[in-house]
This record gives sequence, C-alpha cells and structure tokens, in this order.
Amino acid sequence: MLLKIENLYGGYGGDDVIKDVSLTASPGEIVCLVGPNGCGKTTLFRLILGSLKPTRGAILMDGKDTLALCAKDTANLAAYIPQHHTPIFNYTALDIVLMGRSAQIPALETPRQADYDAAYAAIDALNIKIPPNRKYTSLSGGERQMILIARAVCQGARMLIMDEPCANLDWANQHRLMEHIVSLAEKNYTVIMSTHNPQHPLSIGSKAVLLQNGQVAALGKPSDVITGQIMEQIYGVSMDVIKVKDRNGAERTICLVI
Repeated sequence: MLLKIENLYGGYGGDDVIKDVSLTASPGEIVCLVGPNGCGKTTLFRLILGSLKPTRGAILMDGKDTLALCAKDTANLAAYIPQHHTPIFNYTALDIVLMGRSAQIPALETPRQADYDAAYAAIDALNIKIPPNRKYTSLSGGERQMILIARAVCQGARMLIMDEPCANLDWANQHRLMEHIVSLAEKNYTVIMSTHNPQHPLSIGSKAVLLQNGQVAALGKPSDVITGQIMEQIYGVSMDVIKVKDRNGAERTICLVI
C-alpha cells in the first residue's frame, strides 16, 4: 500500500508544526522518522491517520486523498501501533488483538468466529507464544508491543504506523522486535516508524527521514543521509558516524556522541 505525502503543512490552533514535508513509502519498505523531541514526528503521524487535518498539501493512501476518507476507511488502510498503551480494564491478550477488528464488527454486535480466526491468525503470524487468556496488564513491555503489533495485523490494514516501537525496551527485546518488523516488510507491509535511535534505520531501514523543526532535513538511504554533519545539525551535539566490523566481519555503521 503506497503512501504519498506532497508539500504537507499542518499542526495545532492555526500554527503549522509540519512544514512542506514530502515523502513516499511503498509496500515492503521500512521508512524511519528520526529527530529530536518536538521535531514533528507524532504530528506527522496524526496528519497521516486523519486525527489532524492538513492546512496545505495532500496525503494519499493507495491513491486516495485522506481528506475524503472516513475513520473506517482509514482504519482499513492504516493501523497505528502506539508507543505506550495502558487499558482501563483488565483485558486478556486476545481481547487486545481482537480490538483490531473493531472497524469490521457492526455496532452493538460481539466478535464473530471470523474475527476470532483473524486474531489467532495474527498471533500465529508473529509467532507470539503468549497464552491468549493471559492478562495484558501482566505482560512485559516487549510482550505488550508484540500484542499491539498483532492487533494492527488483525486490523487488516497494509500500512503499519509505529510510534517509537522500541521505547523502554532492553537491547534483546529491541533486537527481537526489529526482526519482526523486518518480517512484516518482507510480507509486503508498508512500515513507517519513528525512533530516537539512529541505529534502527541503519540496521533495518529502507529509507530514513530526518526531521528538524517540522521540516525534512534529509531523506534517503540511511547510510547516505545519517552523517555526522546532519546529526550534529539536528541534535545540536557533536557526533561521529563511523563504520566498524563485527566479529563476523560484517560492516556496521554506528553513531557516537563526542
């Protein structure tokens, strides 16, 4: 599912936070938004998902202008995976995944067998070993994130928008989650994720979008646009971007604050 953003402006109370942003995301791509707090990553997501309306420019999902889409139509095209999620009630893991079917379940009706089948299929597709009847609030951060991704897959949308999916996860869980994100891209999902860690786009990204003050400071292949000069410009601290070889001889790119 193709996303195309053209000369986009938008924000809050008449003030544009996002200014003249243009980018595309294609099926099978992992597009990583990188930038400091307040640079506009979350605002851009809200514009894409329709909770904010652009003041100028256009957002096209699968060739459809998002301004012409209702909430149900948008949900059929794009699924959102939040950074944090704390439910009010003590839902099970399966309940949370089933919530992805809300756009398909008629009002005042309960989930049907087809909805349960879709939920179990999403759990199986991500190889999640969590018992479906386990309470969501008892899960670790990494387990919760996997259940939220399963909810998005269950929703049936082909574009996944992830708001800092690795926030507050340890290194091992970050690595496991990155592997799952890659597997989703290999299944032809369009993945757009924000991150504070430049290693994420350097490791798995197809494209990096570096944001500064709501504008695109650089866009392209991560190894081309994540440079010491641009990172210093965006974050305001001295940084080096260097290449090293790991124990297997594979070349890696890492960022260092100096």
